[in-house]
Amino acid sequence: MLISEVPAFREYWYPVAYSVGVGSEPVPFRIFGEDHVAWRAGDGGTVHAAVDQCPHRSARLSQGWVADGCLVCPYHGWRFDSTGSCVEIPANEPGLAIPARAHVESILCEERYGLVWVCVGIPRAGIPDLVEAEDPEFVMIHELMDIRTASAPRIIVTALDVSHVAWVRRNTVGSAANPRLSDYTVERDGLNITFSVSYIARSDRPSPEVWDDIAGVDRAVQDEDRTLLEGIDPNFPIEVTTELHTKSDRMTLEYRRVLAELASETTGVPPDREWARRI
Repeated sequence: MLISEVPAFREYWYPVAYSVGVGSEPVPFRIFGEDHVAWRAGDGGTVHAAVDQCPHRSARLSQGWVADGCLVCPYHGWRFDSTGSCVEIPANEPGLAIPARAHVESILCEERYGLVWVCVGIPRAGIPDLVEAEDPEFVMIHELMDIRTASAPRIIVTALDVSHVAWVRRNTVGSAANPRLSDYTVERDGLNITFSVSYIARSDRPSPEVWDDIAGVDRAVQDEDRTLLEGIDPNFPIEVTTELHTKSDRMTLEYRRVLAELASETTGVPPDREWARRI
């Protein structure tokens, strides 16, 4: 079983693009192994998203264009509005009714924090609250949007794993001479996990002139992670005894427990060793 096959995970919001990246042209994106398309209904209009497949002859709608706020199929010019309903079939005689099945499946789409968020199911929670992103004392710098050949849980675990910095990022911001962390606490409230450790966040409000330099450093750091992650088995064992853990892994261990609870809740498959082998 793949992580993307766990139904519960489809009931949350995920960022798929920068808001500034969705303009006058359709933008393709892939989530849960499925192709989708996002488009903006006119200059400054609302962003919408749908399955990237025309119901007529299965053309990729992301290869089309936007006209009068509608998504236009590049194959036969069918037009779809923000709800996914077809509003025009150019080859039809005037006055001919449009079939009810001439509809592309739309998905929930919202903008927040300068990002486009989507939910492919019925959301059980809202878009995550990023407190710093709305705090005027902090500056939001969008740094990179990459496609990586690594599984999402492996990437997330690495982002939460502060102890790897000394080794994987030794050529940028880490140092193998300082491998130990300051002590930190992990708190959990339902599915929400928080932890605090020194040197993670900054609130010095860097001026726009240095944003590119900051992004450049972080890109170099992320490239070090990327090289490592793309060589790791993408299968991610949720059961906590499959891989070895230490005290510094408390945050990532709690993350596995959250995934295991969500998986067992909707699949009926207990997060045991056998289940871990099959994901």
